[in-house]
Formats: sequence, structure tokens, C-alpha cells
Amino acid sequence: MTASTHIPAFPPRATEVPVAPDGLAPVPERRALVISDIHSNQVALDAVLRDARACGGFDEVWVLGDIVGYGPQPNEVIQCLRDLSAAGTVVTAVGGNHEHAVLGVYHPLGGMHSRASACADWNRAALTEASVAFLEVLPDMAEAGFRDGTPRFTLAHGAPCASVSKHPRTSRRAPCRCRYDYSSDFGVLDRSMRVIGTPHLVVGHTHEPRIARFPRRRQPGGSTIIQIRENDGYAFDTGRFVINPGSVGQPRDGDPRASYAVLGLPGSGSDAITVTHRRVAYDVSAIQSEMMRVRLPLEMATRLSFGE
Repeated sequence: MTASTHIPAFPPRATEVPVAPDGLAPVPERRALVISDIHSNQVALDAVLRDARACGGFDEVWVLGDIVGYGPQPNEVIQCLRDLSAAGTVVTAVGGNHEHAVLGVYHPLGGMHSRASACADWNRAALTEASVAFLEVLPDMAEAGFRDGTPRFTLAHGAPCASVSKHPRTSRRAPCRCRYDYSSDFGVLDRSMRVIGTPHLVVGHTHEPRIARFPRRRQPGGSTIIQIRENDGYAFDTGRFVINPGSVGQPRDGDPRASYAVLGLPGSGSDAITVTHRRVAYDVSAIQSEMMRVRLPLEMATRLSFGE
């Protein structure tokens, strides 16, 4: 893959690659659609899937947790993911703090405010048995992006940590290995990079898209935030990366459009990866109307209009 214009905000060797008319980087060996924080918003998820299919398609789907919570369509979202898998797409999914809440699991590092708890209670009551079974088996972390039999990416919702957090009220799930806070502090990310077993980490939870670069060697310091532009494809062949695709169903970066990423996965003998961040508009009023119909908290519906 030939590099073109260097972006000054990038660290050395992080370069913009030529983009096709559809806004994606040149076709790699495999594409992974990376989505997070869907939050029971099937309207937004449908828009993301349509956009991703129109812009080159995907071979795998990586789901970074918080599939449910906040929104009014938990069963629809879960069934959509099941349908993707049944159709032959490799779907790798992990659970997040809203899965814990909906399943009745208390997580001591991820307390919720009253409105989020009310949404979790509603989602819990709405879930079918099949949906509960789907959520209960989600791991807190997974590995993906295999090359020559070796995983290249760790998938998690929050920041992986060395110690586990006990779930005091249930034995249905193993102790959690992620910390759920909204900090983008390099110290938190740095520690996470040192406890995972893969070069790269893909996370959600903050509802804001971001890429951070770390040195290739597992050592503290030397990290850099990479400024990404919507619909541009970027190629990286050195360093280790934390990639956050933002939120599908409840963005919080001031942009109400659904946010996701497409990763170009390298073939045998290559370390290069490409990352494309995309935004897509969806019918926000439709999901807000449904939230009001089932009497979810007004504030949770209103914030969707402003991406906050």
C-alpha cells in the first residue's frame, strides 16, 4: 500500500492513504466493521449496516459492548446480530457495563445514574429468553483479527486491567476484567496496553471516536493521539494502537450521526492496518418517538438530537 500525503498531526509513519470515491481506503485482504454502544437503537444500526455495505462491505463484525440499554429496541438489535452471524458473517461480540446492568449484575467500577438505571430496568423487562441467553454468554474481552493463526486485536468495552473486579450479587458471569470509566487518560490506556496479549486494542464505552498510538515495545510513555477525519482512510505500519469507533446508538461528541469504523486487516507477512472512521445520519425522530411510546426517560431521548 503506497502512502501519500503526510498529516502533520500524526506521529512518524502514520500516513494518509489514497481514498476511493466512496471514502474508504484501498481494499485490504479483509474488512472488519467495528461498532460499539448500539444501545438498543436498531434504527441507527440499520443505517450503519446500509452505509458499510454501500462503501465496500465487510467480512467480519466486531461488537464492543453496550448492545442494550438506553434505547427501546434491545431484542431487535440482538436479533440483527444473530441474523448477521446466521448469514455467514463472523460476528465477534463482547459485553459492556449495560449488559451487566440489564442482567442484574452490579459492577463496582461502573455505577449508573438513575435515568440509565431506569432504562436498564426497562430493557431487562423487555428482553426475550433468547435475548437474555445471548447476553449471558458474552465475554468481557475477546481476540480477533487473526493473521497466520495469531490474534492482532483485543476487543473490550472498557479499559482492560490486570486485576479482576468481583460481581458481588451474582455468579452468572465470571469476574470482570475491564474498568468502566470515561477517562481517555494515557495512564489508563498505557496500563491496558501492557496487560493485553495482542499488539492492538479496540474499545468503546466513551461514545467518542479516537485513535491513540503507543510505541511498538511494551513500555510506558511515548503515546500520541491521532487526529482522525471523517471518511478518510489511514494506514499504519508501526506502533500499537487503541482504536475507539465511537457510538452507533448514542454519540456524545456533539454529532448526532451514528459513528463506526472499518478496519482493513493485513494479510500474511504484513503489519499494516487501515482505519476509516465514518458517520451516517439516521432517523433520530423515529427512535425518539419509540422511546416516548414506551415511556423511557425524556432526557435520554432528547440528547440524541444533539449527540450528547
